[in-house]
Amino acid sequence: MTTQDDDRNTVDVFSSSLREHGQSFRALNWGSEEGQANRFRILCEIGIGDGDSVLDVGCGLGDLYGHLQRSGIGASYTGLDITPDMISTARQRFPDAAFREGSLLGTAEPPLAQVDYVLASGIFYLRRARPFEHLQSSVRRMFDLCHKGVAFNCLSSWGDAAGGSDEYREDPAQCLEFCRTVSPWAVLRHDYHPGDFTIYLRREAMRL
Repeated sequence: MTTQDDDRNTVDVFSSSLREHGQSFRALNWGSEEGQANRFRILCEIGIGDGDSVLDVGCGLGDLYGHLQRSGIGASYTGLDITPDMISTARQRFPDAAFREGSLLGTAEPPLAQVDYVLASGIFYLRRARPFEHLQSSVRRMFDLCHKGVAFNCLSSWGDAAGGSDEYREDPAQCLEFCRTVSPWAVLRHDYHPGDFTIYLRREAMRL
């Protein structure tokens, strides 16, 4: 399987899921609406505030934009996704937000603009072709696009929750070790779900 095969499979999976479930968290293959919201909360705790600009990689139906609105965070939002049906539906749901169809690692026209924060939730679990290399390339690209920081999550190989699935799961310690080559200001969070972790990468040390 190649990266292009993975991309096509991702589009097929989510197009089919959207047809089956409609505008629901189930269309994104989340186990529960609460679980989706919890992951959004953790991502945003990197420090997103009013006036910040955000790029949501793998935005799906734009649910992160809805989360920002409900949380009262006045950030400028752009969603990016490779699944055309997801982008079309997101634009209908949130006509005041910006959405772009395309790949983070592809050639976008116009090119993706730098933003304060780049976030990514649930974008790695379907990868089959050299998944850790894909994660590394994606994280480097996201960091290139940020002024302040990157926050992303991934399924974890730690704990009982990781058993019995062919979804891609990564060793959080190995992932953190790689991320420290991208930025010394790296934080691993494995405190909100037994089978999931989030990493923050900042341009500068956190100001306390």
